Formats: sequence, C-alpha cells, structure tokens
Amino acid sequence: MKEYYRIHELAQLFGLCPDTLRYYEEKGLLHPVRGENRYRLYGIQDVVTLNIIRSLRDLDLPTGEIRGYLERRTVGETLALLDREEAVLDGRIRALEAARREARRRRTRLRRYARVEPGQVSFRQEPERPYVFLREDIILEGEIDFLLKKLESRHQAYIKVIGDQCMGAALDEKSLNDGIYNHFSRVFFLTEPGLPYDASLPAGEYARLFYRGAYHRLEEHWHTLLSAVVSGGRRPLGAPLELYRVDAHDTNREAEYVTELQVQVCPDSG
Repeated sequence: MKEYYRIHELAQLFGLCPDTLRYYEEKGLLHPVRGENRYRLYGIQDVVTLNIIRSLRDLDLPTGEIRGYLERRTVGETLALLDREEAVLDGRIRALEAARREARRRRTRLRRYARVEPGQVSFRQEPERPYVFLREDIILEGEIDFLLKKLESRHQAYIKVIGDQCMGAALDEKSLNDGIYNHFSRVFFLTEPGLPYDASLPAGEYARLFYRGAYHRLEEHWHTLLSAVVSGGRRPLGAPLELYRVDAHDTNREAEYVTELQVQVCPDSG
C-alpha cells in the first residue's frame, strides 16, 4: 500500500486539475509534504480532507469557512454543518419546485396560443395590469429584445425573458400617426399581483387581434384592428400594444410566432 500519492494521481482520482489542488494548498486547506525534487506528496489524510472539501464546495461554502471547519472539526461542528446543509437543500428544493411550476405555465402558454385563430378581432374588458417598463424616445424594432433583456436585469429577482411573464412593447403614437410602424416608445413586462411595478395599464375595454409570423406586417394588422374598432362604434385610446405570446425564445420558425395586438377603446362620442 502506498503511503503517498503524487499530485497527478490525486487530481485524477477526484476528477480535478492539479491547479485546483495547488489552489486548495494556497488557501490552507491541504498540506502536502515535499518529497524528492520538491514534488508534492499527499497522504491518506489528504484524501479524507479532499472528500470533505468536495462535499462542502457542493454547498457553495467559501474556502475560508471550509478551512475553519477543517481546523475545528468535531461531531458537534459536523452536526451544525448538517443543519446548514439541510437548509441549503430545502432552498434548492423550493427553487426547483418554482422552476417546475414555471415550466408548466410556459407549456400551458405555448399550447394555448398555438391554437388561437389569427386575424380575428375581439373586444374584452381587462383589469388594471401592473407592469415594469423601460422608456426610450424611439425604440426601433431590432432593439426590442436587447431592451427587454436590459429591463429583465433591473428586475431579475422576479422577471425572466424566458419564463411565463407576458412581455411586450408599445408603439410610438407620434410615429404611428406619421405612418411609421416600426417605432416603439417603451418595452415592458406585466407583473404578478404583489410584486413591485412601475405603473399600470389602465382597466377598461380593449380591442385585440392575434397574428402569426414576422413583425413586418404590423401595419396590415393594425389597420385590420383599427377598422374593426371604428366599425364597432368605438375609437382607440392611445397607441396599441404588442404582446409577444410566442416568439424567438420559443421557436426558430417565424411562422410560429404569435403576437397579440391590443389597444384600449372607448365609445365614439363624435
């Protein structure tokens, strides 16, 4: 039976690179002896220590805390460590359960909007909808995904681009009146009740239309929606919203994109 092992033998045994063992030595976690030609030599105690280190690294403990535990290790310290480990695992379980719920909601969203009938205009009452938003003077169509990511980074505790929150953009009203259909004034995420928000989309009646495919046909779809609004004895209040129900985060095929065009309306008193 060998009394000592070279650094490459120990690194191979644990699936580590030798630099990691040198790093652990630098941080005072391992204490190899020096053999001929100053080669590092590791004994059985180093194997035991590495087993402990690997276990504690799985808990994301910093090296300073690991060193402290190794120096004062007792059954009592180990029991306290196991309490901490259980708390960490409980937190991971809660995070995994939340991720599973989100995956299920995302699946439900995709299945729901894959079945919608495009091109049909409908009217519905919407409640007040809180949202977080990012406003710019003019947002070009190609900038929307970048700005949505920027907005996500500001609210990353509860907003995800790839998730079940509804995200969208508001067309720029002045540009729209000038016949420009690829300028937007803000991007946004609708938020869940009880979460922080910047403002709210007002409650009221909204006209909506779903369309499939690329976004460059927005002008055509807006005129279809606007025509139905006027025919229904109503007029739009403000600029329309685009809600991205199925987009490039869900599919590579533009033909599978589903966008909801929505605008608040009121009775035409004129």
